[in-house]
Amino acid sequence: MSIRRYANWCRRFLVVFFLLIPLIAMAQVNIEDFAKSPTMRSPSLSPDGQYLALSLHNNKAKWNESDYQLVVFHLPDLKGVSRLNMAPHYQPAQIVWVSNNRLAVSLAYISGYLDVPQLTGEVVALDSDGGHKRTLYSLRYGGMDTPRGAATIAGTPFPRNGHIYLHFAVWPERHISDDRDSSRSAIYDVDTRNGKATLMGGIEKGSMSFVVHDEVARFAYGSSDAHAIEVYTHDNASQPWRRLSTAVTGKKMVPLRISRDGSKLWSLFSATGGPQSLVVSALDGSNRTVLAGDDSASVDDVLWDTVTGTPYAAIFMDGRPHVVYLDQSPHAKVLKALNDKFPDHLVTIAGLDDSGKRMLVSADSDRDPGSVALFDTDTMNLRPLYQVEDWIHPEQMAMRKPFRFKASDGLELEGYLTLPPGKDTRKLPTILMPHGGPIDIRDGWTYDAVAQFLASRGYAVVQVNYRGSAGRGPDFEMAGYRHFGDRIQQDLLDGLHWAIDQGYADQQRLCVYGGSFGGYSSLMQPIAAPGLYKCAIDYAGVSDWGIGFKSSDTAHFSAGRTYFAESVGDMAAAHAISPLYQLDKFNVPVLIAHGEDDQRVPYQNATDLRAALKKLNKPYEWLSKPKEGHGFYTEEDRADMYQHMQDFLAKYLGP
Repeated sequence: MSIRRYANWCRRFLVVFFLLIPLIAMAQVNIEDFAKSPTMRSPSLSPDGQYLALSLHNNKAKWNESDYQLVVFHLPDLKGVSRLNMAPHYQPAQIVWVSNNRLAVSLAYISGYLDVPQLTGEVVALDSDGGHKRTLYSLRYGGMDTPRGAATIAGTPFPRNGHIYLHFAVWPERHISDDRDSSRSAIYDVDTRNGKATLMGGIEKGSMSFVVHDEVARFAYGSSDAHAIEVYTHDNASQPWRRLSTAVTGKKMVPLRISRDGSKLWSLFSATGGPQSLVVSALDGSNRTVLAGDDSASVDDVLWDTVTGTPYAAIFMDGRPHVVYLDQSPHAKVLKALNDKFPDHLVTIAGLDDSGKRMLVSADSDRDPGSVALFDTDTMNLRPLYQVEDWIHPEQMAMRKPFRFKASDGLELEGYLTLPPGKDTRKLPTILMPHGGPIDIRDGWTYDAVAQFLASRGYAVVQVNYRGSAGRGPDFEMAGYRHFGDRIQQDLLDGLHWAIDQGYADQQRLCVYGGSFGGYSSLMQPIAAPGLYKCAIDYAGVSDWGIGFKSSDTAHFSAGRTYFAESVGDMAAAHAISPLYQLDKFNVPVLIAHGEDDQRVPYQNATDLRAALKKLNKPYEWLSKPKEGHGFYTEEDRADMYQHMQDFLAKYLGP
């Protein structure tokens, strides 16, 4: 690309990109705008670059109506080709093209806003025009040649030939409905036209994934607990699996891909428990070379060239996200040019056609939920396709500032400070907003609807990636185990005190709000720091860990039961860190919001908390919703939740 041609192209991109962001007068954003779900998700480009498939959300659907569709558009004109309605609460999760005009889709179910969509184990295939639909696997009917279990899409052959790789968590022959464990894992090559399946590999262990080369599963990896990933390998299907030693795998190794010629393995690797790097090695792990690494952050994503099968970029999400370019390929050059031109955004390539000439370009930021465009390397033409949330205007949103600080025990932590736009940034009423999880989840720099809602109402928002959070390697995650009620809570307090010491937060006007584990922390914070907070908001939070031991959907899995035992301990330990049994120290008004059909953090957590507060004559406000699960799914109920939050915070912190 010549310098002149590149300069002209950048100018065109600049004009086109910002046409997506209309300039409007500053005004307070409606609550409903923050409660809406993104309209379009999971874009997938066909191998020939002629079609775009994605998940389309209907914001106006009622509770019992289909609210998601699989849609296919022709490119570049975005002319609709086909639509497939999902059942209520079901959405297309994995959308994978298996040929130029056929795709496979795995389904996911979501009952609550705080839930990660749960893959159902069902997979369908259809043509781009909606024809020749076939169920490749269903929990009810199984598959043609596959075992009973939960299926997920694990990839496609190269070159694509209408087949797909399906991974199975295989159930025992006598599957008990409320025991969801699997003791065997397998991967099949499935013809999406006739459903015929060919076994490529299997291992007598549950919770395992595979890396395939030449139609043989060469690596199997996974973990039944939180401590280590086991990695197994064999040279061909007739050989038994052999486990790689820790001298090869280090503290944590996740195999990603094998090179097309079979000589190299790319992995995520942590030698001693620190952040994971992207490495390349021989198949036996020897001759390992670090391609991208950071002392304070793990590689979050790897971008792959569809033509060569090699990685060309790695993305790190700590602080302000940044990209490491691994070569001088055309895709790396285009990606670097875009990120250099738009330093206020994170620009990624969300999809490539098989020629590598057409690419989906995605751009988002702390103030922008994101836009997607189509770039053609032959014509150097960039065509805007859609905005993720076209009702959000970035110039009205707040900036999110990454910050670092040392916890009281010396551990370096990071977080994000969201400040109200257009206001003095000193001595602000402030909300501490702990994230959920708590293990292997993190807050990030990109657009956060709840933080933006609170900032739009005049509050500073402090978010802390406490120990246990994702993105800093296995040792950092493990540091959160058995410390839900003490060390994690102190990390949150230390982050809030950083904001106070820097002059952003008014120590006399502090509140804490969170969902799920964040709701638990919202109950624990006033107990951990008496007199510091004026109020708390508990959204689908844990008040008694013992309830989860018995009744949470997580308790249906052996891995879930192991997680409870390792992260919390026994029932005595659960009792000791549960807010319900420490309410004598809880002396702030609390808003309790909970879905009555919550399977993850059962509704009893809220009702028992309410009863105990009432008995102690302590102030609380109440918001429950029938049919809602782990967080409020419908936008109407979320908007009502935000209105209650707005009124509650104004009452105790002031406007």
